[in-house]
Amino acid sequence: MSQARLASSRLRRWAPLILWMVLISVGSTDVLAADETSRFIVPFLRWLLPGATPATLDLLHGAIRKLGHVSEFAILAVLWYRSLTWERQARRPTAAPAAFALTLAFAGLDEVHQAFVATRTASVMDVGWDGLGALCGAVGSNLLWGGRRALRAENANAPKAEPPGRVSVTYDR
Repeated sequence: MSQARLASSRLRRWAPLILWMVLISVGSTDVLAADETSRFIVPFLRWLLPGATPATLDLLHGAIRKLGHVSEFAILAVLWYRSLTWERQARRPTAAPAAFALTLAFAGLDEVHQAFVATRTASVMDVGWDGLGALCGAVGSNLLWGGRRALRAENANAPKAEPPGRVSVTYDR
């Protein structure tokens, strides 16, 4: 493999993962603090649910933020799984647990980062929400793509047979 193709392959393998981790880290600053997100989520909820009380709107705002934790770390686990199985034809049994562990470790680092941001607070509970997302992403990746890769590798090694529905008939004259 040429150096250019190798570099291109590495970039396609790791760039989405690194970019997503950078986006999560930027989101862990003042940019997506609760006060900031409430400026556009709460008015939308107020428009969507005009009779909702302020307490209900705050509860829904919090739920949407936690759903954000779950989804962003599910995506991160999927990207880890993708990167870890990049060159494999068959399922790699350790890819899903590794993707889960690496995502959970990043979730912990993300919360440590938030402890140093004035408008954010670090929370072990948020790591739990992140872990739920990581679990969904790692297990989902393994179920969806791990099985397909294993099946593809198994089929590649299978002997070639006649397609179903074809009948071979020989005529003796």
